[in-house]
Amino acid sequence: MFDLYSIKDPSFVKTLSIKELKILADEIREFLIENVSKTGGHLSSNLGIVEITIAMYYVFDPEEYDFLFDVGHQSYVHKILTGRAKEFVNLRKYGGMSGFISREESKYDVWESGHSSTTISAASGMMIADKEKRPVVVIGDSSINNGIAFEGINFLGQYRNMRPIIILNDNKMGISKSVGSLTKSFLRLRSFKFVRKAKSFMQKVFPNFLVSFFHQVKRSIKGFIQRDNIFEDLGFDYYGPYYGNRIDTLIKLLKRIKENKDPVIVHLLTKKGMGYEPSEKDEKGTYHGVPPFDVKTGKPLNKHEGEISYSKGVSNYLIEKKKEHDFYVITPAMMSGTNLDEFASLYPKNIFDVGIAEEHATVMSAGIALKNKDVVLLMYSTFAQRAYDEILNDIARSNLKVIIGIDRAGIVGGDGVTHQGIYDVAMFSAMPNIVVTMPRNMQEAIGLFNLAFNTPHPFVIRYPRLYVKEETYDYSYVSEMKWDILKEGKNKIAIGYGEDITRINNLVNTNNLDIMVVDAKIIKPLDIITLDYLFKTNMDMIIFEQLVASGTLYHQILEYKEKNNYQNKIFKHSFDSEVKIPHGSLDDIFNHFDLSDDDLLKELNK
Repeated sequence: MFDLYSIKDPSFVKTLSIKELKILADEIREFLIENVSKTGGHLSSNLGIVEITIAMYYVFDPEEYDFLFDVGHQSYVHKILTGRAKEFVNLRKYGGMSGFISREESKYDVWESGHSSTTISAASGMMIADKEKRPVVVIGDSSINNGIAFEGINFLGQYRNMRPIIILNDNKMGISKSVGSLTKSFLRLRSFKFVRKAKSFMQKVFPNFLVSFFHQVKRSIKGFIQRDNIFEDLGFDYYGPYYGNRIDTLIKLLKRIKENKDPVIVHLLTKKGMGYEPSEKDEKGTYHGVPPFDVKTGKPLNKHEGEISYSKGVSNYLIEKKKEHDFYVITPAMMSGTNLDEFASLYPKNIFDVGIAEEHATVMSAGIALKNKDVVLLMYSTFAQRAYDEILNDIARSNLKVIIGIDRAGIVGGDGVTHQGIYDVAMFSAMPNIVVTMPRNMQEAIGLFNLAFNTPHPFVIRYPRLYVKEETYDYSYVSEMKWDILKEGKNKIAIGYGEDITRINNLVNTNNLDIMVVDAKIIKPLDIITLDYLFKTNMDMIIFEQLVASGTLYHQILEYKEKNNYQNKIFKHSFDSEVKIPHGSLDDIFNHFDLSDDDLLKELNK
């Protein structure tokens, strides 16, 4: 019935009947399943938010209201309704449409929320600066559980003249199943089925002025019909919970809220993955972010047969390590992303998913280490940035033995500019006491983890978002605290770490280049013995790093050279600090930013 590709702006939604809106919702779901199955992307969260997004555009005019999506990956329906359906063929591809909110794409993309829980604070600032536009914030996938969100709510609750509309999209899931006492609080709010059904009945049967009257009566005698809730205690007019996948109920509710002069939180219960059975039944987060998949079976098309991801390899190691050594594992809402489900099933008392709370996860790990217990803290590189202060002050400065596994280090592909793991080395290198490493292969990753367990200092192990051949690994192998010279040579010295140095070593050997190749797997502290040996060869050095060139290994070596009056020339092959690396396949990004095999070979031959 609807040609989604012909949509130019969301104004058409206001002309549709309820019946037509329901058809539109169904067709958008079919469109999302078909297109995301081809490109990959965030599926289940967008299937669950269809009716909310349609109802928002039906009730609110985006010229008069600012729409903020938290987190930005739940914005696919918003992109369709604002004229970008034709761009889905290139979703998350290089030069194509972002999988998150992007201000460069559309005037309707107001706030770039690649990371979670920031929109309420952003809305606070926007209301201070612009008193004409009222913000409508959609916060979902457990983003409300992060402290930043509650800092924003705490601020706004004291100002009656600020009137945000905050829509809590409660699907009981983050990336995977939500955790924590706040989740239990929401569960208590959800649990009154009679109240929910009564509210839905009133929404359908009574006119808005009577429903508003009943709402005010409820607030006056809420102790009789509903337990207190944290939002009303913080100064918000709370509506809910209501079913968020019923378009007729939503439209009546949002029309009523539109007339409310107070700050509002509306609590909507949605089904994550609605409309696609494999996604609806998913409790592990498998369909949160998906590669291309077969719609009929729900299985990924890229099966990586005979391969495992670094995340899975690290998880397998931790399972083996736990058989002989006692330790704890902490992760902030990344149980599925870091492949820890099997570890959790085997050792449920030794692993804690703390939800979207990187700062809490970090300080909690420090507390465990303070009691002389080993702890492994696993999180993505991009999210580790959110815990900079806690890592610096509560782990590094205190010199506590916390093993920090940094997943998704380096270029991450489709997630794009807000998720690239290219800043963490600079962050860690500025901290005292901390060891920073990156393995060139999975066996070396195991060796570095074993070294970390034997080291009485904070210890960072970075690893990329890559798949490697599954092999039989030596889980007893322990790396040495030094660099590895992979190949001798007489023309120049290539220094790097991670999978890049493996590629460089292969290129040097394949092309018979007389170049020394050094794996600087210990990024911090410098291996002074090996470095002195390299400088004394008087050869030029080139440092390869898949990072922004600020505070990296290159700068450490450059500083050491100047301090010791060596004369070797030193060059870097990395990213400029002003660069913003977009979404796209690894090959496309490597080609554009001079990281392909051909580019590396040209650099080696200079």
